[in-house]
Amino acid sequence: MLGGMSTTDDDMDRIAETVRQAALLATRNLLNRDELSVTAMEVLHTLSVDGPARLTTLSEAIHVSQPAMTQLIQRLERRHLVARVADPEDGRATVVDVTETARELLRRLRHEDNEKLATLLATLSASDQEALRLAMYVAGPIIQRLNDNAALIAQTTTGSRNAQTNRT
Repeated sequence: MLGGMSTTDDDMDRIAETVRQAALLATRNLLNRDELSVTAMEVLHTLSVDGPARLTTLSEAIHVSQPAMTQLIQRLERRHLVARVADPEDGRATVVDVTETARELLRRLRHEDNEKLATLLATLSASDQEALRLAMYVAGPIIQRLNDNAALIAQTTTGSRNAQTNRT
């Protein structure tokens, strides 16, 4: 069942394939992997949107091991893209936050991505461009909700896993 409506396997396959194609478009053609890995971009984006976070929270949100996240944060620190600061809620702990250098880098990379996308869109007919523009008004907020829901599910799953680990 999809949004209260019955959906067929064909509908679900079509939705899944469209989402995969959009992800493929983004990862192959839009993301600047020369400067930052996809994971590093995700960390910087998460911190810039959600604010400072502990390493454990970041590793759970991004779905990487804590040692891998620690190494990534160290690399980002060396590039002055993140900084560790005292946790305002617990002075004994630290949180990671993006620096102004990272914010500037993210702005520049988004601008470059937009230019790449504009070039790709120019390869479409005017009617295809208009159809895509209109579809984004509907699909954009739904995709955002899917991302938000996926994050909530990941938190719930991770929270349950951590609770089970703590009991053993």
